[in-house]
Amino acid sequence: MQIVVDNTASVEEARTWLNTHKAETGRSWPDISRLTDVAAPTLSLFASSKYAGDNEKIAVKIFAYRDREQVQAEIGADLPMVPDWYETETSRRMTTLLRWAQSGRIVLIVTAPGLGKTRVAERFAAADPNAWLATMSPSTAGVATMASEVGEAIGLGHITGSPQQLSRQIRERIRGKKGLIIIDEAQELTDKAINEIRGWHDRTKVGIALMGNDKVVGQLDTRKSALAQISSRFSYRHVQTQSLPGDIDACLEAWGIKDQAQCEFLHRLGMMPGGLREITHTIEVALMTAFGEETGLSLLHLRQAARQRNVKLGGV
Repeated sequence: MQIVVDNTASVEEARTWLNTHKAETGRSWPDISRLTDVAAPTLSLFASSKYAGDNEKIAVKIFAYRDREQVQAEIGADLPMVPDWYETETSRRMTTLLRWAQSGRIVLIVTAPGLGKTRVAERFAAADPNAWLATMSPSTAGVATMASEVGEAIGLGHITGSPQQLSRQIRERIRGKKGLIIIDEAQELTDKAINEIRGWHDRTKVGIALMGNDKVVGQLDTRKSALAQISSRFSYRHVQTQSLPGDIDACLEAWGIKDQAQCEFLHRLGMMPGGLREITHTIEVALMTAFGEETGLSLLHLRQAARQRNVKLGGV
């Protein structure tokens, strides 16, 4: 005897949920396509009951997407809300330097990890159409790969050609705009790539901000002959190795932490490697534990969180 399984109800349930979800979230079919691994035209046809293919197969993928969305929403509801932005003494200094650089100068901003330089750069670039942020990595170390990354950042899309052709396209794009190119993670670049950026400044007067960690300073100090031209053009160098006390105060205020003992503990934590980022991660872990216990945040929760994160802090 052959057993026939009617999956019509499941298909209709998936279709109803999909249409409701799209309307509620405002996501496009291409957006949902990336999240479901189903082609956008197929999703559109499925949603309108016009898909002639295997509807049950599509429904399975829709349900998997739905379940993932629900689980992530539940997790998100329990997670502590990380402050989206809070201004610090350090962020104000860096913003001022970026404005200075945009007047046609080259600046170097070097900080220890976790002090917020990337977030500052992102906000600055997002607020000004003539400020562009390009983040480097080991794969973009050379002249051509670096230029390709910058080309995408300034709106040229995926550009190809020789290094000379790439640079020419970039110069034509930025000339006369009184813009600023922010290069984050600049320590990943080769000497030739850094000097190529210097050439853009010389020929277009575009502002340049090189941002990175202390390896950038080492590059500039130990290879003076190769990088002398750009080193001599720095109008300002900002080098900061740890958080400022005021930075930590701003972070704790954003989190709403006022207990003196907790503040003292987190101040000690914030002066260690990782700075404000380490404070944020520790508070997140501590709040998760507190929520699970249905209690308020305590110093014990913070100490336990620091130990879980393997922070080497005396007295923890």
